[in-house]
Amino acid sequence: MGFLTHEDRDHAGNLLPVLEAAARAVLVTNYLTLGKLLEAWRVPIDRVVVVNPGERFSTSDRELIVVRPPVYDAPGTVGLFDPATSALFSVDAFGAYLPELVRDLSEVPDDKLRSGFMDFNRANHPWTALVDETKFGNALDELRRADPSVILSSHGVPALGRTDDLFDAMATLIALEPFVAPNQVRFEELKGEMGHQG
Repeated sequence: MGFLTHEDRDHAGNLLPVLEAAARAVLVTNYLTLGKLLEAWRVPIDRVVVVNPGERFSTSDRELIVVRPPVYDAPGTVGLFDPATSALFSVDAFGAYLPELVRDLSEVPDDKLRSGFMDFNRANHPWTALVDETKFGNALDELRRADPSVILSSHGVPALGRTDDLFDAMATLIALEPFVAPNQVRFEELKGEMGHQG
């Protein structure tokens, strides 16, 4: 059994080779994600199980709860909460740009973590500047009540003992100005910084 959060290539790029190599494997994902996959790939739909936030499904040794992360960049995105370990797999949410490779967020100074967290989540989820504060807060509170012991983001290192910090930071995200990507002038500067030879 494999679980696919959404169709972005950094999450789904190896899907077809895995399904081919594991001929009896079942793919668990969201209906919207499946629809987008079928636009480009031949996914064996007789091996697909679709799930929605709030639903549960069983693996060989545990039951997992499907969740909607508080922020996401694809409409079908689903994450997981494992009651057995209290682990929250938050997909893209709670990721952060970090100044160097670390094994755990406890190794990152608070100011660097907060800055990298805000930069990543504003860039990957620019719509947060448009959301209703109460509705967003309710979505966060629902996940917070699960009391995850560790947050596992696809774009970050395991966050042990930092749940409250990350949820508090996420709650302030919607008050920030929208992310603005580099324009052509800044892009030319960045190419120079990256050592690109014209």
